[in-house]
Amino acid sequence: DRLAAMKSGLLGVEPARPRRALLSDTWLRVLVVGLGCAWLCTSLWLAWSLRRDPAGAASLRRSHEMTELSNEVLILRRQLASMVSDADEAAASGAGGTEPPPPPTDALGHADPAADTASRHPEFRLAMIVPWLGAELPRWFDLFVASCAGSAYLVDWLIFHEDAPIDVAAAPANVRYISLGPHGMGAHFGVQLARLTGEPNQTHTLVRLLQHAFATWPYAIVEYKPTYGDVFRDYLDGYTHWSYTDLDLVAGDLTAFVSRAELVELDILTFTFGDAVTHGRLYLRGQFAMHRLSAATSRLWLACEFLSASGGSGAGAGGGGGSGGLLHELRIKHARATRAQQRGEAFRPHFNSAEGCYSRVVATSPTLRVKYANRMIADFTSAPQVYVLLSGGGRRAAVRMCAGSEGDGTAGGLVGSPMRPTASSSAPASQRAACDPFAPPPPPPRASLLGNQRPVGALIPLVTHTNCSEWVEPRYRVCADVSGAWASELGADGAANGWNFFYLAGRWYRQRFTASHPAGLIEGALFHFQVWKRAYKRQGPQLAPIPPPGESAAFVLTKEGYRPLALRPAGGSSTGAGTGAYEYDEALASIDARLKAIERDGVSPDDRFAYAGARGAH
Repeated sequence: DRLAAMKSGLLGVEPARPRRALLSDTWLRVLVVGLGCAWLCTSLWLAWSLRRDPAGAASLRRSHEMTELSNEVLILRRQLASMVSDADEAAASGAGGTEPPPPPTDALGHADPAADTASRHPEFRLAMIVPWLGAELPRWFDLFVASCAGSAYLVDWLIFHEDAPIDVAAAPANVRYISLGPHGMGAHFGVQLARLTGEPNQTHTLVRLLQHAFATWPYAIVEYKPTYGDVFRDYLDGYTHWSYTDLDLVAGDLTAFVSRAELVELDILTFTFGDAVTHGRLYLRGQFAMHRLSAATSRLWLACEFLSASGGSGAGAGGGGGSGGLLHELRIKHARATRAQQRGEAFRPHFNSAEGCYSRVVATSPTLRVKYANRMIADFTSAPQVYVLLSGGGRRAAVRMCAGSEGDGTAGGLVGSPMRPTASSSAPASQRAACDPFAPPPPPPRASLLGNQRPVGALIPLVTHTNCSEWVEPRYRVCADVSGAWASELGADGAANGWNFFYLAGRWYRQRFTASHPAGLIEGALFHFQVWKRAYKRQGPQLAPIPPPGESAAFVLTKEGYRPLALRPAGGSSTGAGTGAYEYDEALASIDARLKAIERDGVSPDDRFAYAGARGAH
């Protein structure tokens, strides 16, 4: 540079500026001018808009400010509740010195001796969590709620909503309604998930995106089922276990289907409806997946990429690393929905279910103890009629169907193959046990909680593969190898599908069981009507009214709707009135035969329900 300057001085000319500096100055000028023009155009457009419609602009501005203020209030409330909860936990842990707190079962079992009463189990308590989004409740909601009362000895149902039109006074004592207020579900999930994923600086963004998702696609709430135990942790004081669940079901007496050993020894217990044996499907069912409230089951869901922190290592349990996370997943859905709306197109995003990634996470965690128990009835595999007995007047609740007709429901058996025959279905009709829907239910619950199944034989090692559950991504599938002859063998009690499956400390097992059912019947802890509810949504008149809490009743559920069945005590001194036994009128046999003929000949639903009404009268 000095030599160039000297040369220029000798020649009497100005030194040339370096080319790079000249180019930099030019681009800087272009950038400044461009920004200035953009600012000027934006200002002129805003001024023109405000002059054209000042009232509309002011209203829009006020609406935006109120929405932001409402969100801020919801966020602050939930952050304050979270801080108080954290402070209480810290105080409790500090008060105990270096000694760890007792297990939840010990704390609840011995804290208050007076809690050991006939109406409530003294040691264990299960919270069934149901968040509901929507201004209208499903048509069968009253039947669902009435059925919850049958499990009051052990179970509470926690129903979270956003000011839904719920008759709180008509609820059984073990059903709790918790209103989070308008748009409160998205605010609650946003605040809690931001805290749990370690991203408190993203709280406002998560709240906004979740509120949009829940308002646009209420079904999106199912993606977050695995998080319920942590998201609603502040509401679980006093509980030892929790489970996510749904509303498209009716419950029997869950107390009769959960044993004390399972509550003490297992981390997770899920109920299947026979497809674990027929199709080898090992996943956590969305209707019942009971988790022990402990550190072992807390935050397992963070291993799923779509629920993890942004840019985290949630890999989806063996499916390759991810760089997205919860926030990225929500932003993608929001962007695609906005683009579809601009084009005038319908858009329904893909939703991840607990049957995929989370089930795989649980099935690959080497320290967990998990059981897949065949204790649920579903319309995929049920009989054409399912009977529901509601508790009340000293009578026990029950969900049951006639043995020997499994797989005759709406779906015609499981997709892909029919249910395997049972001894009762293959035997001549004259040798089958009579089907009495009003047979006495199980005895009243006791603190020992024996359950309705008994193991037969030892645990047998189980081979697994990934060729099942076609709706689940291949990397998340966990399947039992049921190709062996053992899967088709009938048990000593003549029942098919009499196997439960276990995942214990990293190893898979199967074990035969026998179940205690009244003769001629199959009972379930729950009845899940995933297919039948399509008709229930359309045909309100076919859904019978439900009696007030405390009054016993019985209903028959079919794919068209549900109708009441009249109860009357059995006569004679051998059974005695008031023992819970009922007569089943012989005239029902001819009515049932006529109903089957109607089903076969395709008579109209009105004629079918005329006979169903006569059946109910009997």
